[in-house]
Amino acid sequence: MKISNVTSTVLRSYEYPHGGWVLVRVGTEARVEGIGECFVPDNDGSAVFAAREIIERSLKRVVLGEDVLDIQCLWERMYGVCRGIYDRRGMAIHALSGVDMAIHDAAAKTLGVPLCKLLGGCFRDRVRVYVSSIYVNPEEPEVALESTRHYASQGFTAIKYYGWPGFGAHLKRDAALLERLGGAAGDEVEIMLDLGRPASLSQALRIARMIEGSPTNIRWWEEPLSSSDDADGLAALSARTDVSIAAGEAELTACGFRDLLLKRAVDVLQPDLSWVGGPTEGRRIAELARLFNIPLVPHNWGTMVNFAASIHLVAAMPQGFLCEYPITARTPEASLTRTPSPMMVALARKPVLVEKGYAIVPQEPGLGIELDEQAVREYTC
Repeated sequence: MKISNVTSTVLRSYEYPHGGWVLVRVGTEARVEGIGECFVPDNDGSAVFAAREIIERSLKRVVLGEDVLDIQCLWERMYGVCRGIYDRRGMAIHALSGVDMAIHDAAAKTLGVPLCKLLGGCFRDRVRVYVSSIYVNPEEPEVALESTRHYASQGFTAIKYYGWPGFGAHLKRDAALLERLGGAAGDEVEIMLDLGRPASLSQALRIARMIEGSPTNIRWWEEPLSSSDDADGLAALSARTDVSIAAGEAELTACGFRDLLLKRAVDVLQPDLSWVGGPTEGRRIAELARLFNIPLVPHNWGTMVNFAASIHLVAAMPQGFLCEYPITARTPEASLTRTPSPMMVALARKPVLVEKGYAIVPQEPGLGIELDEQAVREYTC
């Protein structure tokens, strides 16, 4: 059961042509291989190589030769490396996340159980997912409206929107377009808004008032103010609006989420397993959310690897109910053709199955997905 090797590969796609993800593989002496993902959203592509170097030169040396089932012990050894380089909340945690995810996959495969069992047990065999994310061009809204009708007709009951240049600068226009999007989705479909970055609390409140008055079924407004740089402003906004505020994708480790919860800054937590600290921290954050009675919905803008891990986490949460499904085009240009990222549709020969708005929780050992090695080679930097 000892870890015999750790390898890492930088992957690229059209949205991150210089590299955005590190695919991590952890092998054991029993020839079991686990896979994980570290996501570094840098359009220039240089930061992702720094994450790979941390894995190869620092984290790898503290896990080699150790028992793959000693998951928390291994996490603490890697976190000790992060502390040693004064990087408790930065690139080293991104790197740690990918290794921790691969260790979880390898450990579950070693035991012959799906990852959700390793995380404490499966409360459900399918997880509702929301479509993420439809780009909105307010000058040409028909593309977004057509995409909305398309996904609603497939049985999805939740859709998120992003982009929307100038959201909140033209309140009447934006209110009317919100209503049109809601009409295209239908009354039973929940709408999430990942758009509009107000410059101040007062501006955020103006936009929140417009959202409050919308007849559209809006589930949350995401990251209207920075949770890292303006957590107090985010808390004030949450307290003064009826709109549910979601945030957390920029936070690293359970400590960051603890602080958000203590401030009552958000209504929905959104940790991303591929940079928050992996499934180890994901479980800790899920337990914090349960204790504070705050919903948790994993963030995901990564690959099928992170999506599978996120589905298992939600399946293992007593209060789990929803997960992000990044199946839409990820740039304004690609949105015109609805071309999804190959990281979601090509990377895995056997992906997580999604049917009528629900992901079927894999029952095979580990993550329950199989990589397409030819695709891995094709998208390797």
